[in-house]
Amino acid sequence: MELQSLNNIFKERILRIPDFQRGYAWTEQHLEDFWEDLLLLEPERVHYTGVITLEPVPERIWSKWENDHWLIQDVDYSPFYVIDGQQRLTTSMILIKAIIETVPEGELLAYQSIDTILKKFILLKADDKIRESFIFGYEKDNPSDEFLRTRIFGMHSHSDQQQETLYTRNLLNAKHYFKQKLSGLSFEEVVVLFKKVTQRFKFNLYEISDEIDVFVTFETMNNRGKSLTSLELLKNRLIYLSTLFRENTGKEKLRTNINDAWKTMYEYLGKNPENPLSDNVFLRNHWTMYFKYSRNRGDDYIKFLLDEKFNARNVTHPKSEQVELKIEEISDYVKSLQQSIVHWFYMHNPHHAQASVLTNDQKTWLERLDRLGFTSFKPLILSAFVSRQNPQMITELLKAAERYNFTLFNISQRRARTGDTEMFSMSRELLNGRRTIEGVVEAIKSKNERFYDANKFLDQIKERYEFDGKGFYQWDGLRYFLYEHEQWLREKGKQTTSKLSWAVLKANKGDYVTLEHIYPQTPDDPYWQERFGYLEGRQRNYLTHSLGNLLPLSRAKNGSLQNARFPLKVNNGNGVGYYNGSVSENEVAQALEWSPKEIRKRGLDLLRFMERRWNIELGDEAFKERLLHLDQVPID
Repeated sequence: MELQSLNNIFKERILRIPDFQRGYAWTEQHLEDFWEDLLLLEPERVHYTGVITLEPVPERIWSKWENDHWLIQDVDYSPFYVIDGQQRLTTSMILIKAIIETVPEGELLAYQSIDTILKKFILLKADDKIRESFIFGYEKDNPSDEFLRTRIFGMHSHSDQQQETLYTRNLLNAKHYFKQKLSGLSFEEVVVLFKKVTQRFKFNLYEISDEIDVFVTFETMNNRGKSLTSLELLKNRLIYLSTLFRENTGKEKLRTNINDAWKTMYEYLGKNPENPLSDNVFLRNHWTMYFKYSRNRGDDYIKFLLDEKFNARNVTHPKSEQVELKIEEISDYVKSLQQSIVHWFYMHNPHHAQASVLTNDQKTWLERLDRLGFTSFKPLILSAFVSRQNPQMITELLKAAERYNFTLFNISQRRARTGDTEMFSMSRELLNGRRTIEGVVEAIKSKNERFYDANKFLDQIKERYEFDGKGFYQWDGLRYFLYEHEQWLREKGKQTTSKLSWAVLKANKGDYVTLEHIYPQTPDDPYWQERFGYLEGRQRNYLTHSLGNLLPLSRAKNGSLQNARFPLKVNNGNGVGYYNGSVSENEVAQALEWSPKEIRKRGLDLLRFMERRWNIELGDEAFKERLLHLDQVPID
């Protein structure tokens, strides 16, 4: 392999990133490394930038590229897929376009006109002024292709589709990054930079002539430390297996199905740029639902998929009929992946504009589970959606999962993985029709009753007081519980909007708090001395961190304001106070004063709400007093 510059790589080649590869994944750290390499490179020296691996595109595929026929057939350009090196090539193209946009009108760049540079790297137009082809880009129908052409290269769009994903955002971030860096350079410095990136950055260019070599190359890249993801390795392996079947019937269709499935997965994994989904987490959960579950952590799922299930031996020399791989089995697995990623996306983005597949109740319960955490239930819920269970019963499953997680893990303090093996087994049984969703819901409820224990809740709060003295304030379920209580108050009062944001409530940055002690931790004001001064220090601490004294705030407030007297907390005269905050704040603001009596009453009310909301029994009033740690506090 001979070292080649971009000038050489782009000689009479059309380069396309296959639609089954992931999109542009470089972050600012990658861009900074790339930029620093450019700046530090002496103009007359060469920088080795990595490997570019290309695969010739067969005629049966490029013959469908109607816009590029003229360039391939008449001008003798050769079409290639970029198998390895797409991130570096894409970054280079973004930088070249950013450089072009800094060139003053009429100026030459390294003795070349802007039109000449555009024709070489980006867009070549025929002399008839009609035909034109992009030199570099994604395969057609990839959302990143349209975005690259219009938003990055600034060219006209014929389809006017502007679908944005995590990968398109990365493209735009890279363009902005380079534009900002270039703005601080003189034109002479920009010219030097352009020459470095097109002439002095050198690549090992490797052209693959045999189809199977592509898959060997992928394995080799992974062995030498390239960051191929599990999803990329699996795709490569499945396509490789498709070439091993002796019968031609179905081979091409299988490869097409694999490419289509990976295109869909990469689209949905990055569909919400604010909440990109992990391909490894998705693949592991799908494996749990579809194949098996192992308590081993790490890469056990991909070892099973590559080493045990989808290996060449099971196609060419299977040890038994049970392990023999057939085209239909691979096709079914690929279809399941493609269907599952859509549901997986909506499970994690229930209020996405396109989430019409979910009912309003399902969206509400999925949001609750997201706030609470539902790792053990994800394969089971995914199975319910994929197997198209009755929508109402899916809602019941979500309710049962939320109740299970809150009452067992936040109240009863069961170990985090309690019951997960059974949940994972039920996900496969539900998918395969060996268990009904009604039976699944009943099994969860039964397990819930078996493991729930209010005394564990009491022990937990005791430990919190004994360990750091902060009782309910350090209870893991506090913020979720108070948020749910807030939503219940809002619905009871028929308020359509909510002033309390979960994002704000779960944050606690520096001196700004979102969860307040109504009776403050530092009660210096005489107001508090009058009402709590008769108590011992230990008793005051019980009240300070008791459930009834903790209030979620609709907006973060400076910690110094927490120590104010109660009337000022309700309304400080400057438009800040409980009176115009969350519904919970409004409710507390109705109190005429704040004393041990009010803390006790509100705490008992909150515990009764807990019993109703999660359909549990905590115990009689005496037990609730002990739980609140007020049984030894004299309250008038």
